[in-house]
Amino acid sequence: MSLPVFPSLPGLSWTIPKASEFSTLTQDSGALFDTRVQQAKNPRWHWGMTFDVLRDGGTFTEYRQLQGLILSLAGSFGDFLYSDPSDNTVGPALIAGVPNTAAQLQVVNDGAGNYYSPIQRNFGGLFQEDITDLNGSITVYDNAVLKTGGGVDYTLAGPGLSISGAAFEGMYLQWAAPPTGPVTAEFNFYFRCHFEEDTHEFEQFLSSMWTVGGSESKSGSGVLRFCTSKIAQI
Repeated sequence: MSLPVFPSLPGLSWTIPKASEFSTLTQDSGALFDTRVQQAKNPRWHWGMTFDVLRDGGTFTEYRQLQGLILSLAGSFGDFLYSDPSDNTVGPALIAGVPNTAAQLQVVNDGAGNYYSPIQRNFGGLFQEDITDLNGSITVYDNAVLKTGGGVDYTLAGPGLSISGAAFEGMYLQWAAPPTGPVTAEFNFYFRCHFEEDTHEFEQFLSSMWTVGGSESKSGSGVLRFCTSKIAQI
């Protein structure tokens, strides 16, 4: 079953806070040396949104689109897909015909002759984050040569890959034959999310106008908060 997509609506207010969260266990010794254990490989992302105006009259159904999404998910129970307007793409795979290192995928093997490339985004050349949901198709190159999916050159699978010595939470390519490398790809992606609360406050300030924590809000408590969901496949 496909997941609903968070609607792109006018009336969204600035700013939009976005925060990353990890989970680290820390224990201090008597001499104040600390031991830290990383529990999360990928961050949980948090967003906060306010809407100045959501219209609900005539051909405008913005309020009903957003309220309907929340109701259909039973508040914080269900998952949805979110395309962050400023953070939703990887690529291009090639720049002037040369593999783009910013769009390069890893190549890992399980020691039994099977080769895989986790679908990830390279964040500033410092961090590889697993991608759980693609928005459309993926285009893959091996050493600047276009490759064909569907089992010809590779099979797109996942989310979730666990092999000897490595585990990934997102989608991945399973190669029909070992790639030459470097492997690069271009694609759009979603964040898989859920609302953080079961209660969401909409305020009607005119007959067909609603706000969620916007400038017309009187209580000021209506911030729409959601975060990424973990998928327990591995």
